[in-house]
Amino acid sequence: MMHIAVVDDEERIRLGLAKLIEQTGEAFQVVGCFSSGQELLNQLGQLPIDLIVTDIKMPQMDGLQLIEKVQQRKPKIKFAIVSGFNDFSFARQAIRQGVEDYLLKPVDQKELADLLHRVMKNLELERYRKAVAIDEHIRLLLRNDVSQLPEHMIQGATRDLGQTSLFRQHFAVLVVRTEPEISVDQMENYLGHWSREHRLMSWEPKQTVILASIGEHDHSDTVKELGLTLMRKFPASLLVRIGLSGIHQGAMKLRDAYLQAEECVQFGWYENGSRAAMDHASMRKDGDDGYNPVKLLDKDMRPALQVLDIPRAEAVVEDWLEELHRNRPSWRTLSEGSSRLFQLIAEEMSERQAEAVDLSEKQIKLAPSLFADWRSYRSALQQAVGEQLQELKNVRQENRAIETVKSFIQQHYTEEMELQRLADIVYLTPSYLSKLFKTETGETITDYVISVRIDKAKEVLTRNPSMKTYEVGEQVGYPDPAYFNKVFKKVTGFTPKEYRDRVRL
Repeated sequence: MMHIAVVDDEERIRLGLAKLIEQTGEAFQVVGCFSSGQELLNQLGQLPIDLIVTDIKMPQMDGLQLIEKVQQRKPKIKFAIVSGFNDFSFARQAIRQGVEDYLLKPVDQKELADLLHRVMKNLELERYRKAVAIDEHIRLLLRNDVSQLPEHMIQGATRDLGQTSLFRQHFAVLVVRTEPEISVDQMENYLGHWSREHRLMSWEPKQTVILASIGEHDHSDTVKELGLTLMRKFPASLLVRIGLSGIHQGAMKLRDAYLQAEECVQFGWYENGSRAAMDHASMRKDGDDGYNPVKLLDKDMRPALQVLDIPRAEAVVEDWLEELHRNRPSWRTLSEGSSRLFQLIAEEMSERQAEAVDLSEKQIKLAPSLFADWRSYRSALQQAVGEQLQELKNVRQENRAIETVKSFIQQHYTEEMELQRLADIVYLTPSYLSKLFKTETGETITDYVISVRIDKAKEVLTRNPSMKTYEVGEQVGYPDPAYFNKVFKKVTGFTPKEYRDRVRL
């Protein structure tokens, strides 16, 4: 709707213009017809006016003087002038003063309609740009600590926001988190019962921020009542968490209000059931005050992992999760604790020469904000931890398999070492055993057999100086003297005889 005032000292022309304007469409409403500029000025502060259509030549105060006086008091009002052909020089001057356009008498309805639609389009564009600018200022102050922002940005934002009625009085911030996520338009539908001024904006995934005005007739529990009333409007199929800030005044308090509401959302995230509303004034304050979820892990989890007591480690995790639920730490603190849990498991795997866990991937997948509530997060965390503990358990079993193979080789190094025979001992396939042995020890099974035989050969050469070198080779599993000499020199850099001679010196 565009509100229009008509000013002309001739009643016939004044009323005729008003009739033509209203015939243009329902979007154009004449809010007053005035016989003089002074008559309009007397009521200027009492009427909603977007456009003034005025004659130029009028007694006492002409159209140009009227435009100047209105612009001093209401600079955003638009103007169009009506002039006779002989007044064209006045029309040009008016256009230089920022008038939208002029109409020649007698006024043509099509020309009038074109002018009105053009002015409405410009008004809509200005309103849109203003709304976008207001949203940008609000987002800037919601997301950032004002002490860290450049002064010119703070001044610009607070100046523009201070001109809105929402920030001239008290306000509160509501953060609404839904699962599944709903659009701002859907949220607006649920606020259809609100008569108070408010502003909505889409925020983090699954979250909407609502700024609500708090008037002089409201009371200390108004914000809580708003949240509870809104929560009842949502369908039963939605999982809803609402965080309610305290009551604040002034755009500079936006960040404080948002952080209060966000804290309440995260606190309510731990609640059982499909919906919860938490207000900052009555929220239990011992949830995250000085609580450090890493302490229990370092105290109890590390010892259980070091001795590979998996059942004990699982019990520690269960107790830790119960403690988390009781204390309700912030998402940031919760994420730090979960990251530490995976880090402890990763460190233990690394100690046992297992493949390292990709902690960054775990942190991304287990970000609390991605989950509808504590129960779904806890379930996903337990599953992920269980998988890691099972991998650690498998590492233990694989380590035992490698130790068994190494022990067998040390006891039977004189015999033929067929890979299939070794694999059968530990119930693994030959290819998997070969890969596992290389991963765990850094050398192949063949290389390990050679190193064991050569170490034994060095012992015999040192202990029995009279024994022939070919006899030594036969004793450690190399019946071919030439091959024994070749392998021994490749490993030690000396022939068996050279090695014995050097040891005697």
